[in-house]
Amino acid sequence: MLISDPLLAELDHLHPKQRAAVLSPGNVVLRAGPGSGKTRTLVARIAYVLQTQISAFRGVACITYTNVAADEIRHRVLRSGVHAEGRIRCSTVHGFCLNEILRAFPLLTGQPAPQAGQVLNGTATRLLLQDCFDQVGITEMPARERMNENTLVRRALACGEPLTSFDSREVQAARLYEAQLVVRGQIDFEAMVTRALATVRENEPVRDLLRARFPHLIVDEYQDLGGVLHKLVLALRDLAGITVFAVGDTDQSVYAFAGADAKYLTALAARDDFDDIELEVNYRSGQQIITVAEAALSTPRRRRAREGAPPGIVKLDQVTGGLDDHASLACDYAQQAVQRQVAPERIAVLYPQRGPLLEALQDELTRRQMTFLHERDDKLPPGSLSRFIQRCASRAVANYQIHAAADAAQRRDMLRRTDAPSIATLARALTTLRTEANVPRSTSRLLLPRSLQACLDPQPAYPADAPASEWVQRLRSDLALDEVAGTHPEQDNGTSLGDLVDLCQSKNLLLQDLAQGVQVIGKILLTTYHSAKGREFDTVILPGLLQGIIPHSVRSAGGWRSPNAKELDEQRRTFYVALTRAEAGLHLITGPGYQTRNGYWRDEGPSEFLREMARRLSPPPSPT
Repeated sequence: MLISDPLLAELDHLHPKQRAAVLSPGNVVLRAGPGSGKTRTLVARIAYVLQTQISAFRGVACITYTNVAADEIRHRVLRSGVHAEGRIRCSTVHGFCLNEILRAFPLLTGQPAPQAGQVLNGTATRLLLQDCFDQVGITEMPARERMNENTLVRRALACGEPLTSFDSREVQAARLYEAQLVVRGQIDFEAMVTRALATVRENEPVRDLLRARFPHLIVDEYQDLGGVLHKLVLALRDLAGITVFAVGDTDQSVYAFAGADAKYLTALAARDDFDDIELEVNYRSGQQIITVAEAALSTPRRRRAREGAPPGIVKLDQVTGGLDDHASLACDYAQQAVQRQVAPERIAVLYPQRGPLLEALQDELTRRQMTFLHERDDKLPPGSLSRFIQRCASRAVANYQIHAAADAAQRRDMLRRTDAPSIATLARALTTLRTEANVPRSTSRLLLPRSLQACLDPQPAYPADAPASEWVQRLRSDLALDEVAGTHPEQDNGTSLGDLVDLCQSKNLLLQDLAQGVQVIGKILLTTYHSAKGREFDTVILPGLLQGIIPHSVRSAGGWRSPNAKELDEQRRTFYVALTRAEAGLHLITGPGYQTRNGYWRDEGPSEFLREMARRLSPPPSPT
């Protein structure tokens, strides 16, 4: 087939290694470091396959880890000029397993799809696991403190991996837990992937239909996969014959606590039937920032900035006092960036986890009356319906900001800068929720976007700093969300609407507080290292680089302890992720120590990660 002019132009602009990955006729592992154009390459691959490799009646499945990433990929593919509408299924891991496997073939497998309330929420999961712990005689630790460990055991069981490193009673409890899910006719998110794997392995007709529908599978952030999902990808490749394009970076594997392991990406790349391609150019950061960030790793990758890129600025400061001094200097740097005409939303102040550092930063930002958005890790109610409302909030906030702009040119610029989802994207998400809940299609496909438009883009726009509870109630009513909540298979969705309204009222949340993971124009971002993953900023400020804050202690069954070697490596990679968010300016702040919440002074000095970085650099960044 001929390649269209827009796609040809895009291929011409790609680096030779990106182009080789896009045009590869077979399976590919694309190792893509920070700022390497991963999403651009992935989108070009999907567009190329849709246009030249498969018929107009077949499509591409793309697995991502967040709805935001899925939205971005889908949106960019649809803008590429290829016929992609209805031919790309871009969803999260659990969305793919539920909708494209478990719900798609019940007549072939004899296994009914999950019905209303059968997907366990976190509370029900903990209660069931505690019951299993009680039955096998585990009394010295509550189940809630061993949830992650239980997940690791269940994944090892599903993958046939050795169990010698686990407590034998926990293995017994995990087996009992799986059996109880079957007896009760229930499923949780971990079992969703396990059952999808079993369905693919045991049913040749299912494999044939999946290959016919999706001859190509794209998997993003492969380093964050656990063993079961890796086995599912291998089954789709080896048993179903689906071509796999896997993208990842072992240096950004930061979810080991949730069962992820970068070894699966390495194993896939080592296969003879995969092309292993590494992108070495960083299009985001200046060379000084790249060099400093790679010094944080035990093995530098020697990645380089794009040709002609400014070198970037790296500053290391050592304050003489405690965390109040860190917060003060961080605010100084943020204000200086604003004075240099850096947009506030392009400035990020990052911290490792909640604690005295976060409190000092919030106090100082508030004292100076600086406009900032703290991405709360007060947990909003879980569930896909709650996440849908949060995405709607990001659209409503963007609408308010854009319509507040002075002229059309400014509005276009703000629209370009916001990450809010489109009305069409939200309409697709709501349609999926209604389908999963078996809600009758009483609302036509044409009316649904109009209903969302009326809710999210009204005139005058609902203010971003207005109470969220009133807005949620209006959205809940106008979109008939209670109808979805009542019959959706996720237990969380059954109560999330009421819980969200109650939380908004009790915490006095504003509309912008619901817009998680989205730029809020005109506000400096205050968030964690983990939450910054996958994002980029002009200026990144990292205060609190002190031993005890980064790396920090780890919660265990017996309380708090020092991180072991594996956990220390993961915290090092998380630090690397934070460093590599910066495009032009990186500010590192350390000092002699800090005061704990209990009033004790810890005088262990700079973070060991910072000391190791300084030893690897020649010469190290000079204090300013």
